[in-house]
Amino acid sequence: MTSRTARITFTLPYGSVVHYIPDRTQWAPEWLLVADERDLLAYRDLITGMNTVTPTLPSTEITVLAQRINTQVTRIERKPRSTPSSLPQPLTPPDAAEFGSLTGYLKHTPQAREAIRAALRHPLPQPQSCDLRCLPLGGNPGLVGTAFDYALRAVIQAANPHLEAVRRPLVARHAVFHLPASPTLTELDAAEQCLSAVLQGHPFDEAQARAAVILASYEVVARTGAYHHLAGLAPDAVWQDVLALIQAVPVTAFHASEQLLLNPTFPASGRFGGADADLIIDDLLIEIKATQHLRLTATYLNQLTSYLVLDRLAGTTGSGLPIRRLGVYYARHGLLQTFAVRELFRPGLLPQLVTWFDESLPQLPGRLSAP
Repeated sequence: MTSRTARITFTLPYGSVVHYIPDRTQWAPEWLLVADERDLLAYRDLITGMNTVTPTLPSTEITVLAQRINTQVTRIERKPRSTPSSLPQPLTPPDAAEFGSLTGYLKHTPQAREAIRAALRHPLPQPQSCDLRCLPLGGNPGLVGTAFDYALRAVIQAANPHLEAVRRPLVARHAVFHLPASPTLTELDAAEQCLSAVLQGHPFDEAQARAAVILASYEVVARTGAYHHLAGLAPDAVWQDVLALIQAVPVTAFHASEQLLLNPTFPASGRFGGADADLIIDDLLIEIKATQHLRLTATYLNQLTSYLVLDRLAGTTGSGLPIRRLGVYYARHGLLQTFAVRELFRPGLLPQLVTWFDESLPQLPGRLSAP
């Protein structure tokens, strides 16, 4: 089998020399920076052509592709399969988590993002093309996303009555630390009871969509300690959006055989400052996205990979299976994209990545580093 390509050098018709790195789908120089502007059209056609091929394409076929646009393949450098890219040096671990959450850690730690990027195969696997089924209705996107998480968990639990779902107390209930306890608990109880009606066979309708939005509004208060005036409100544009998103769910794609974990947590999450995922079905961890854009981004994979690292460091609370698959549910398209862990990472790099995080993150009090 042909080894993966490290770099391909092309000479364009008017003498400009450009390089392509397949593992990163990266060109140098960038567009518009060629030595002779007359090469711009050929450069564009070359980029378009190379986007359709694989890093292991035989050199003869790369040459034929280049010749179609009067371009020469100057050099093809191959990279041995047995020599994976090295990860950056581990960081000096702080005494305690510095950013309060996994999201904050990834945002402010470029070395962690680079370590994940180096471990992943490239290009990233993209979802199959499909139509946008649910246009946003103008409600607050964050509130819609949180409310849809509540709604989808209830619908998936109802679709798997043969399993006892593992779930933790609702995050929304932590709003009692910021709001008057009695009226807050009364409204939370009513919303939770309404949403739970789907577990007894009640169809998910307007009342359940409103209940999910109310729970989400309290979760915003619980997580931020702010926006008290919005607690308990269910704007029409938000609940109508949530209802449309639920109606687009392909329920059969979320059937579980062995286990169902709703809003799962990880014993080692404190090392990031806190982390909770959306959903685990059997050995599949799913991240839910209510974006209009049907694209698997590096940000999504950074998040999923970090959950996977937490699972490898100390397991997942309540889970009897290791995570072997990762997935993204694109709610506005009704599409679940999944990929096997063994196919997502470069050979031998996932264990190195887990070690990188173990050596770079603070230790939890009373816990030993993972072997």
